[in-house]
Amino acid sequence: MRQRWRSCAGTTAAFAMVFTAFGAAPVWASPSPDVQERPPIGDQMAGAAAPQHALGPRPSTDGSAPSGAASSPPVADAAALREDVDVAGFEQARSREYFAVLPRSIPQRRIEKVAELDGVESVEAVDAARMQVDGESTAVLGVAPSSFRNYAPQPSAESDDIWQGIAEGRVALSDDAGKQRGLDVGSEVEMAGARGEVTREVWTHATSGVAGIDALISRDLAERLGFPRGNALIVSAPGADLWDLQDKLQEALGDEASLQPLAEDPEPRPAGAPGEELDGAVVEAAIEAAKTRIGVPYVWGGESMSEGGYDCSGLVQWAFKQAGVSVPRVTHDQWFAGEQLDYADARRGDLIFWRNDPTAPDYISHVAIYLGDGRMLESPRTGLSVRVTDVRTENMAGVVRVHG
Repeated sequence: MRQRWRSCAGTTAAFAMVFTAFGAAPVWASPSPDVQERPPIGDQMAGAAAPQHALGPRPSTDGSAPSGAASSPPVADAAALREDVDVAGFEQARSREYFAVLPRSIPQRRIEKVAELDGVESVEAVDAARMQVDGESTAVLGVAPSSFRNYAPQPSAESDDIWQGIAEGRVALSDDAGKQRGLDVGSEVEMAGARGEVTREVWTHATSGVAGIDALISRDLAERLGFPRGNALIVSAPGADLWDLQDKLQEALGDEASLQPLAEDPEPRPAGAPGEELDGAVVEAAIEAAKTRIGVPYVWGGESMSEGGYDCSGLVQWAFKQAGVSVPRVTHDQWFAGEQLDYADARRGDLIFWRNDPTAPDYISHVAIYLGDGRMLESPRTGLSVRVTDVRTENMAGVVRVHG
């Protein structure tokens, strides 16, 4: 397997668009997003059986952990659906190999070039932007419910109610964003875009399957809010070589395109990962930095004291930064920040990961720092603070030894 790495870049939300103040037109969040090229973030074959090449131990299927047979996420009130917008039924589970984003609408001829690439089975155009949802900057996709549902994680893909609600103008928040921010299903949120504000019902908590994206709305609502039309693509190419495909996508879409892998590499991860293991003193410096934040509240999206606290991956990134080590911002990306190991082989300073999201059973959703002797340091969830606690093995995905 070829491994080609660039210097690390933070959250996948950097791929999304950002609205400037005073209702100005959308602008690119970063003129040249520095995207780390790495083995991708979680094989989330919508509707498929357990991935053949998933890394780390898989969740059990005895009811104690998420599984492919998980029930569909609940919606606010299915009886309130007007059904005045036609939504096609679930047709075919489609894999997600790449998420591509440009700062403006992708010309049709480029989309056609992507669709014609060897190994590409289908392409889905979406509208990507970053906007305020309930006062928090949130990465959002505008989607066509009838077709996008085929790319969604299985528990959501098969639910007619979820996609009908989105089609009628409601918002689906990711499981993490909805629960950690206290935005309950059935509540209302203010959504502020380049063309004004709207109030919308939180229809469901259902993770999209695209890391860093925390909300889905219809393309009609996205247009009303000022999203660029069709500036992003979901690419399904289950039989393609991921690195060859990346080169071809870059050529087809141009240098402005940022590419995010979304599928497991088809070959097992080798024992060694790019870079070198961190020196013990560096690891201890990161741990000591993290310990200074014990008692600080969990804050969704938080990565500094100026924001009032940290979320799980924000704490990890901050702690390692204090030791002079750059790691990605998002939990799913941190899963590929070094050598992947079984928990039995964990050492002090390794990162431990879990798959706790019932709406996307193969999604990496939590991270903590291993302290040794069965103890770990984590920023757990809303309502709790940074703490040292016993390691939890339920739903554990595996361990990563960070490389620099």
